[in-house]
Amino acid sequence: MNPNSFETYMSSKFKWIYNRAEVAPYLEILRKIGVPECLSEVFVKKKLTDELIIECFLETPLRELYSPFNLKGMKTAVERIRIALKAGERICIYGDYDVDGVTSVSLMYLFLSEIGANADYYIPNRLEEGYGLNREAMDEIASRGTKLIITVDCGINAVGEVAYAASLGMDVIITDHHQPAEVMPEAALCIINPLQPGDSYEFKELAGVGVAFKLVMGLRYYLREQGCFGKGAPNIKKYLDLVTLGTVADVVPIVGENRIFVRHGLELLSQKSTRPGVSELKKITGLDGSRVGTSQVGFALAPRINAVGRMGSSDKGLRLLITDSRDEARYLARELDQENKYRQAIEKEIIIESYQMIEDEGLNERYKGLVLYSESWHQGVIGIVASRVVEKFHKPTIIITSENGVGKGSARSIPAFHLYEGLKKVESLLITFGGHKYAAGLKVQMDNISELREKFNEAVDTLLCENDYIPELVIDAFLEPDDVSKELLDWLDRMQPFGAGNKEPVFCMRNLRKSQPFTYVGKEKTHLKIYLEKDGRVFDCIGYNMKDFEDMLTSSASFDIVFTPVLNGWYGGKYIQLNLKDIRSADENI
Repeated sequence: MNPNSFETYMSSKFKWIYNRAEVAPYLEILRKIGVPECLSEVFVKKKLTDELIIECFLETPLRELYSPFNLKGMKTAVERIRIALKAGERICIYGDYDVDGVTSVSLMYLFLSEIGANADYYIPNRLEEGYGLNREAMDEIASRGTKLIITVDCGINAVGEVAYAASLGMDVIITDHHQPAEVMPEAALCIINPLQPGDSYEFKELAGVGVAFKLVMGLRYYLREQGCFGKGAPNIKKYLDLVTLGTVADVVPIVGENRIFVRHGLELLSQKSTRPGVSELKKITGLDGSRVGTSQVGFALAPRINAVGRMGSSDKGLRLLITDSRDEARYLARELDQENKYRQAIEKEIIIESYQMIEDEGLNERYKGLVLYSESWHQGVIGIVASRVVEKFHKPTIIITSENGVGKGSARSIPAFHLYEGLKKVESLLITFGGHKYAAGLKVQMDNISELREKFNEAVDTLLCENDYIPELVIDAFLEPDDVSKELLDWLDRMQPFGAGNKEPVFCMRNLRKSQPFTYVGKEKTHLKIYLEKDGRVFDCIGYNMKDFEDMLTSSASFDIVFTPVLNGWYGGKYIQLNLKDIRSADENI
């Protein structure tokens, strides 16, 4: 294996892809800044080659945020909210039931309450009302005496519902980040969405909570300029923990303004003194006193906030984030943890059933795209199940359950297959569908599910070739033993937060040998623990869920590994560990 230009290497599970970057023109700048030479290729691939751009990337100052008034509709929105504040009008914040929606509602509710607004909120029940605005909710909100509705993380395509709200005498301000349809809600007072036609906002990839925060920024500035804050304007930086929770959970790219939000929000989430709900959630997830990163948000905090929304109502997650009561926060955190365990149990059961269905019916051998259906599956978790099936079989997958006599499905895809475009090829069989490249939702008549399975398979087979079904691992750079150092870890830490759009760098090292016999660790003994040696340097390596590598590890003498280095251990006993992404025999044919 020679790391030259573009190369691919095969393992038993992955296609390793390496595309060497030309670093020579930028070495002087990178050396001046102090970037280790082994990281220079990573910086070039991330287009970090200008001194000012690198400084901004590493520091992520809040001053780099764009003016909220660059968003179309912002001036109209803040003027209308000021009228509502002055008149004491009732304002309802209407949001989605996922983490992005719940944090958006929490943010708007807390800020409006802080500045004296007569505010309340509404989040639809996922199972009973579904996504977005509905007429029954508009009736309920109007009956409260509401004069102004502010939507967050939803509303951009609710043409009829917004018109109905207007007919009930309510103004509607829409804040959203989803792709607008050709026809948008003309009855809305104004729309704040960087993706709407005619909007020249500089950053288009905000989460719903990011758009909500821009409205908070604009409203704070406008009210301050109008002299509405006698004792000084509120400090809205304290809300960046909520922005971070929603942004990370919604898996938007951690670049641009999102990176700034998340960098500063993670600092707030890592503090000992946080809002009561976050503090109690950290305790119950074992994060109290720990540094919180994007992984901790994505795999520990956000799933618990999301659990109740998946199973029906999101009220507990919202109350956890807005409460001032430590006792209530403690109670709600425990409730969310229990809901999450319940959700995990249901999810695990359906995943096992899905795998068994694929095996029993030979679906993996017969189909290029997988369609699985059961009336008993809980619709709140089928999206997660679809993701797990894709991870295991690396094929576009649709998981369908029954909702009021109609099939409701969640679909997930692989990089080579554009899911939304694929579903357009079978849209004659669907009642409705929507989504993007990697994820989609759909409804289908029960009688059409069998035909959908055949036609979806044809669509996938037509658009993909055999190599597309092999999952890929992209290598950012090759390292030698001396490159793996505390300095490397320090620089990787400065490059955080990692996430979509700013992936954690992945490295490759070649020709390592076993230093001692490997073992398996963890509750179910599925995680590989192995010590590998090269040039006299021994590396502690962990490979999660690598039980099926046993034969290759036993029969081979030397190995190539793809990994990310991490600092492990406690306090003064910290050491560098290599988290294995994949491992192959160094003797394998390329």
